[in-house]
Amino acid sequence: MIETVVSIGNVDKYNVQLEHASAHLNVPFLRFTKDQLLTDFKTLLLESRPDVVLVFGLGFKIPAELLGIPQKGYYNVHFSLLPAYRGHSPVFWQIKNSETQGGITIHKVSEKFDAGAILAQTEVTIYPGDSYGIYSARLSMESTMLVGNAMVQLATTANPALTSQDATKVSYAPAPGLNDLKIHWETQTAKEIECLVNATNPDYGGALTLLRGQPINILEVNMAQLNNDNPGEVTPGTIVHADQNYGIFVACKNSQYLRVNILQSPEGILSGFKLAGMGVTPGERFETIPESTDFTTI
Repeated sequence: MIETVVSIGNVDKYNVQLEHASAHLNVPFLRFTKDQLLTDFKTLLLESRPDVVLVFGLGFKIPAELLGIPQKGYYNVHFSLLPAYRGHSPVFWQIKNSETQGGITIHKVSEKFDAGAILAQTEVTIYPGDSYGIYSARLSMESTMLVGNAMVQLATTANPALTSQDATKVSYAPAPGLNDLKIHWETQTAKEIECLVNATNPDYGGALTLLRGQPINILEVNMAQLNNDNPGEVTPGTIVHADQNYGIFVACKNSQYLRVNILQSPEGILSGFKLAGMGVTPGERFETIPESTDFTTI
């Protein structure tokens, strides 16, 4: 039985949905700040004495002095096949790195981040074209049965079987910085740019670039074949075709091309067709954002 649902942090679109679902199910819903973990949240734990605390989407460590309060401990739902992609942003890095197979891991929480022994795990395919939002939604749906079965196992087994993580296979998924969100036209292939764009949509607002000196967030692209009437090397980032019927096509390294489908400019969210209709012409270039650019200007 679910005793209480607790959200740590500020109100956002995700925990508001959780709050509404809790109200619908008549389950108490509480909000605490990170600073309240060792005060109000600790008091809640000591008063309710839960058997298990299930953790989902918490971006920081649980204080060590709280770990021993639930009888069977804390269990975290992590969106990767641990020990691969430990850390804050596993979905972003799996999509950016062109992985084709990801998954869900339920592991016991320890003092080391995402390093606890594994209770349950399942693979979830990453399909071509999956964005961060699409894949995360599928992971959430897939996790329902895995979590349910794991909770039954914890409730009915005194000492559930846990598998230690293989320390030789650890990789990390930190929160991406500005440089990770930029399109590097000169060095990234068309496939790498497509994966970056997918990894940033929607939670990171799109992949970052410049057009006419203005910041642009690219939200959707696809690789494209183009009959180029002017064969030869074209500077990556150069717009090689633009019209209202076919949209915007951009050159990438190795004579490959991308069609820009959706982007966000200072004028709003636009299609490539709309951008062409606004007067963007072949020969103009998307450019890599300089290293010195302040994130707050993007």
